[in-house]
Amino acid sequence: MMSRLLAICSIMLLVTSIHANASQSTDLAAVSSIRDAMSGSIATAWTGTDCCTWPGIVCHPETLRVTDIVLRAGDSPSSDLQSEKLDLTIDLTGLISDSLCQLDQLNTLIVTDWNRISGGIPSCITSLSRLRILDLSGNKISGEIPADIGKLSQLVVLNLADNEITGSIPPSVAGLSNVKLLDLSNNKLSGEIPSEFGKMSMLSRAILSGNELSGSIPDSCAGLSRMADLDLSANQISGSIPDWIGAMPVLSCLNLNSNQLSGEIPASLFGNKGLSHVDLSRNSLEGTVPDSFSAENYYLSLNLSYNKLSGEIPKSMQLVKYMGALDLEGNNFDA
Repeated sequence: MMSRLLAICSIMLLVTSIHANASQSTDLAAVSSIRDAMSGSIATAWTGTDCCTWPGIVCHPETLRVTDIVLRAGDSPSSDLQSEKLDLTIDLTGLISDSLCQLDQLNTLIVTDWNRISGGIPSCITSLSRLRILDLSGNKISGEIPADIGKLSQLVVLNLADNEITGSIPPSVAGLSNVKLLDLSNNKLSGEIPSEFGKMSMLSRAILSGNELSGSIPDSCAGLSRMADLDLSANQISGSIPDWIGAMPVLSCLNLNSNQLSGEIPASLFGNKGLSHVDLSRNSLEGTVPDSFSAENYYLSLNLSYNKLSGEIPKSMQLVKYMGALDLEGNNFDA
């Protein structure tokens, strides 16, 4: 009986070992394909049969499966990711291979600031269910954001800033319920912000500036109780500033400059004691500035310039605890 049990255990260990080796081989083939789709210093640094020793790659200490790929341009030689073997001051060029999608244990993908990485985001990337950080900022990536990006339910950081991405923000983005940082700035995105954007309940920073987004600010965003930094500047956002923005409990930075916003500034906005940076400049806001400032307000910057504001500058503005930079230029205030 004992000999049979030992035999079964041996077979199970053998099967497990074979499976592990096969998975490691799959990872090696995948990262080799990623390397082959690029050129530059990576071609000479990613060599050998043990990809876990390659600079910029991290493997699980027990399974030896690839869990992280981190390639930041200009990383210092003291990086924890063995960048001393890879001169990260030399530009990488090429594409992000869809072989990436074979790395089913991947938690982190950071390929940033190379400026010459181009092509599209592989649509199969949404199959990487363990992915928590996706940062492809500072490249020349084009095409659209994968339509089913919301399948990445474990994602905490989604940063696609400073690329050439077109199309609209997919409605499925509302499924990214764990995302804390969403940065899609400085692309060529168009269309409206998805109506259910506010379902991203953990979101604390939403940076969508420098695109061609239109439509109004979705009312669903009123439920973003963790939102600290909202930047929709340099788009074509229209409509009025919603009253609920002033009630966002931890909002610190609000940047809506260079849009097509109209109507009056809601009184609740300056009643928010946590706001320290507010930029509403270069819109078509009209009416008077709400007289709702108090001694609890602390502004590092307040910019209301180049609108159609009129009337008197509110006396309560003199009560604020601190006013760093104040810009009211280009309005029609009473002398």
